[in-house]
Amino acid sequence: MKQVVATINYEWLTKPTGDPFADVGGYVIKYLIGKYPEKDILSLIEYMAKIYVNKWQGKINPFFLNSAITQPAFKGDVKIKETIKYFTSLINETALNEEGYCRITGRKTKLFKAGRDNSLMSGSGTFVNFHHNFQLGMMLSKEMIIRMFFVPFGSIFIGGRIAIIQTNQADANEFFVKKNCDENINALGASISEGVLKSEYNIPANALFHFVDDLLINQIKVASNNTKELSITLYHFTNFGASPEIVIYKLPSTIFKFYSTCLGPELKSDWQLFLLSHYTNSKFKGAKYNVATLNYELTKKDEVEHVGFEDYKIWRNVVLDNLLNGKSILRLFVNWGIKHPFNFTIVELYQKHVQNMKQETLNKIKELALFLTNADEDVIKKSIKALDGYKSAYELRRFFLKNVVALNYKNGAQDPIITMEDLVYYLFPDDISWRDIRDILLFAIYQELHAKNIKMDAELSSTDIEDIEKTEN
Repeated sequence: MKQVVATINYEWLTKPTGDPFADVGGYVIKYLIGKYPEKDILSLIEYMAKIYVNKWQGKINPFFLNSAITQPAFKGDVKIKETIKYFTSLINETALNEEGYCRITGRKTKLFKAGRDNSLMSGSGTFVNFHHNFQLGMMLSKEMIIRMFFVPFGSIFIGGRIAIIQTNQADANEFFVKKNCDENINALGASISEGVLKSEYNIPANALFHFVDDLLINQIKVASNNTKELSITLYHFTNFGASPEIVIYKLPSTIFKFYSTCLGPELKSDWQLFLLSHYTNSKFKGAKYNVATLNYELTKKDEVEHVGFEDYKIWRNVVLDNLLNGKSILRLFVNWGIKHPFNFTIVELYQKHVQNMKQETLNKIKELALFLTNADEDVIKKSIKALDGYKSAYELRRFFLKNVVALNYKNGAQDPIITMEDLVYYLFPDDISWRDIRDILLFAIYQELHAKNIKMDAELSSTDIEDIEKTEN
């Protein structure tokens, strides 16, 4: 046996490559080597094949098409024997091969065909046009093909499709795979393992941000010097039958930094209250969030009176969806801020780090909000109504000149409240929408009212986030 595996480069079985599938498989192998140091790679392949066949009943079709394990013509132990036979031919280098450079590692070595039967999201058979020079498949080193075989053990189902996560930090990548491996080993020990792990979340956004929460709770080192510059990619795919498909979700470092900062001790209570209040479920259209109980109160026609976090955390959340899909959450902040005091620092962080707004702009908006809320209530109501109704930058500019600059001059102020520099560079910059300026000003006005304990019935229009997006496209 040792003579067989002597041709394997063990370093390349676990070394990070940058390929998301190969890296998941590599971390699984690293995990198993640590757990079973007495086993060589062929023994680990046999160990995994027995799990796939005997425990999971060969249900790895979303990964491999017509492999020895998913091939309907093979039954029971034949699946295991054929799998061992195939990988032995790779290790012995008796399988058809050619000299060249591996498409994943770039290493010059003997290459073997990697198609849909032994790798993920690649072409083969009638889809050879996906490959250079119409080769039979991607040409990979045997180490990379071996790594692919272990991917199911480090993956998870989200809403009926396979999901793996890759980040720009090795510790975070390994954390994701190790957690899945631990759960699989525990399930095997309890004789309850029936297949690839299933996430409790059916929605990719919920699952991805739950992973972020896990990273932060477990204090995984996510970047050098604690800069939190972590970016995350979730691959949501199926390689099943005639309909292979993959959707790639990207969470940039700016969103990660914003989200993780909001979970800090000074902002966490405000952020979580805001976040929890934005879950929705089509089955409970009348559900209202109760900030006192942290539950969703349902209508009388529903079978239960309220839903707790363990149940509603799997509902769709427009905040998480928008953060993941690059859509603005500013209007959500504004609508929330009408009735709830909210730490303005959260909005500042979002606008600065995600929307690239200048701090000078935010400072000026806060100054204007303070100025406008120093008037009597009737004037404040008129200002809110006017701002909310504006449909163009021209109208907002006229408001600043007529309702702010002119009033400031009329009050006998010695210094101008808005300078030409403020107007050009900070209130109407080329890279920021005038709507954002208006909405932040409205938010800041309501926060000033909360701080001064001024109650008024002036509310914003019922325009929802979808309408806002349509007008901006």
